[in-house]
Amino acid sequence: SVTAFAATITQDTSDPKTTDTVISTSIKPTYTVTIPADVNVPFNAETTSFGQIKVDSAQIDPDKCIKVSLTTDGKLKNNVDETKVIPYTVKSGENAFTSATYLKAGDSTDLTINIATDDWNMAYAGEYSDTVTFEVSYENKA
Repeated sequence: SVTAFAATITQDTSDPKTTDTVISTSIKPTYTVTIPADVNVPFNAETTSFGQIKVDSAQIDPDKCIKVSLTTDGKLKNNVDETKVIPYTVKSGENAFTSATYLKAGDSTDLTINIATDDWNMAYAGEYSDTVTFEVSYENKA
């Protein structure tokens, strides 16, 4: 609950009297970020869509930003023999993606998974997988 105090003006002359009243509110920072879901990379695909990082809603302080970082070792590991790997890169456009900052709802980054033809050609048969970790944080603007 919010306590309200009334301003009292006592009229003791014919001169007009004024008073100021402050109206205020407070909004706590809040945001919702969608990160890519699990994805299956088709055999021999050099570029596969990894989806998008997207800020669905955001109410943040003017001097803050939402930062999303990605961590991976960049190797799909064979499920039978983890020494057998297929190197890959997660990219945004032409550049490897490691992190991005976002300021408002609607901000987004499209991601792709990229595997070179030579790496496909050297790969052993089998099932491969890797885990990518996304970290979402609320930080000061750089």
